[in-house]
Amino acid sequence: MIQIDKYEIDDSRSRNKNQFKVKCPRCAELGKTHIADLCLSVNMTKKVVNCHKCGWHGYFGIKSESKPKKEHSLPSIKNLTALSQDNLNFFSERGITQNTVIRNKIQNGNNGWFAFTYYEDEMLVNMKYRKGREKQFMQVANAKPTMYKYNDINGQNEIIVCEGEFDALSWEEAGFKNATSVNQGAPNANDANVDAKLECVYNCFDVFEQAEWIYICVDTDVNGQRLQKELIKIFTSEKIKTIDCGIYEKHDGSKCKDANDVLLLSDGRAKLRSLYENAKEIKQDGIYECIDFESEIIEAYQNGQPRGTTTHIMELDPYFTHRIGEVTVWSGYNNEGKSLFLKYLLTLKSHFDGWKHAIYSPEEMPLSEWYTDLIEMYIGKSADQHKKQFGHFMNEMQLKEGIKFVQNYFYAVYPPEDQTIDEILKRFSYLVRKQNIDTVVLDPYNQIQHMMNNGEREDLYISRFMAKLKRFAVEHEVAVHLIAHQTTPKFTAKENYPEPNLYTIKGGGTFADKADNIIAIWRENRNTNQNDTSVTFISQKIKKQKLTGIPGRVTMNYNRNKNRYEIMDRSPLDDKQEQYLKSQPNLMQQDEDFYGSGKDQFGNSEAPF
Repeated sequence: MIQIDKYEIDDSRSRNKNQFKVKCPRCAELGKTHIADLCLSVNMTKKVVNCHKCGWHGYFGIKSESKPKKEHSLPSIKNLTALSQDNLNFFSERGITQNTVIRNKIQNGNNGWFAFTYYEDEMLVNMKYRKGREKQFMQVANAKPTMYKYNDINGQNEIIVCEGEFDALSWEEAGFKNATSVNQGAPNANDANVDAKLECVYNCFDVFEQAEWIYICVDTDVNGQRLQKELIKIFTSEKIKTIDCGIYEKHDGSKCKDANDVLLLSDGRAKLRSLYENAKEIKQDGIYECIDFESEIIEAYQNGQPRGTTTHIMELDPYFTHRIGEVTVWSGYNNEGKSLFLKYLLTLKSHFDGWKHAIYSPEEMPLSEWYTDLIEMYIGKSADQHKKQFGHFMNEMQLKEGIKFVQNYFYAVYPPEDQTIDEILKRFSYLVRKQNIDTVVLDPYNQIQHMMNNGEREDLYISRFMAKLKRFAVEHEVAVHLIAHQTTPKFTAKENYPEPNLYTIKGGGTFADKADNIIAIWRENRNTNQNDTSVTFISQKIKKQKLTGIPGRVTMNYNRNKNRYEIMDRSPLDDKQEQYLKSQPNLMQQDEDFYGSGKDQFGNSEAPF
């Protein structure tokens, strides 16, 4: 830590660089609204700190008041005269009138040079020379860096900041005297440090601090955009409006680069006024208004809200559907088919709707066996030679067709080293962008390498973890599925386990609180009848019930020969199911004959082939 006066400054970043920025402790003490900004420059070589917000500065180990005040030289004006006719013509060609030239005390120099004069009150503090139409510049040595037209912006509620003097003068021609510019132009886009170029801003910080709005009108090139970025950091985005001159085209068809280009257009003064009136506020991260979503709201009004899409199991649809942007937690006791049931639903979704899936499932290694499981599920027959004698063995043509199907729709994710959520999501993100993935699966939660903060409670970590999944689902427009085990109850001989509960998921009830949907898979008679292959699907929580489904349950049978789940009794839907399906016009209204005798859930007499 660096100690200056009563303030402590974090110097941990000095391990990487000799000059860096940190939060200013004096800004925090003064209650500045920008205290989160890295506004305090620390120079480890010169042993000095300087805040570009509150103006506090000091040397390491001594009182800040003892820092010697920098002395500036005042320019000499003895050789300056009124502008020559040639230079006056140059200003006229740039749209700047003689009245504006005289008002801003632009002076003629020697050998074709002219000078922009920088005044603070009545004192001339700097002069910037330019050689006529040539882009050659120089400034008075050791003069004070200050903002051009300082007197025109001092005390103003609104200030326009430009990249060059001609742009500030262009705004004055349009009726805005409250325009200024930096004295050394924009920094280069790749400059590591911009303090020198922006010293004029720091020296006039109080002028900008008291202003209500600051309009930034810089060049549209990369250097201009770097200047805009730095100015936004200094002034804070809450009081910034940006002006884009590039919306207008010059007479040669190219886009305007700056305010002076706009001024030279037909009716240029009016166009500048329009740019000012339509300047855009900086959008604050994490703050939204209804108008931001106007197009989505109107589209949903005209075409209906985005609802869940069918599972292709008629009896299941009332209780759960596939909906993009939602996080579904699947729970149940060990080895009761959570992963298998979900894989079956995903296989149906690929077969009928072409959905693609990315799955992290380290428990199912090796991956060759995981892929074989999917192939068997799709074909409806086994790839195991031992099943050949029972007539449930697929032929080689079916195997290859199954490989082709799984290749098209399923991707396995397994980071080579760190199995952290960030590494997994990074690979999911890649697949979403490259392969247009619809679904991602994390199976199971306890196989992920969790990076908890020191002293962090598990429930708070799970809350943070689930929030990360939800953000991923929304931003990447995918359905996210997380498999998490139930806390296993005490085993009692000849007694079945109780129904899984959404608040007894290992890790705590935070999963239930943060998930959009909670699904339980339960083999009700597993402990008392191992031959019973019935499985109960229970949707215990559905957050958006008018769009995704309603809580309920369906009992199905697991067919080991086909590696599929089948409805045990295709009796008519009950009133609850019927009513919900009628309220969801997007769901497939499947005919019961579709599942008639001799047909599987893919709609085929035996298997797809």
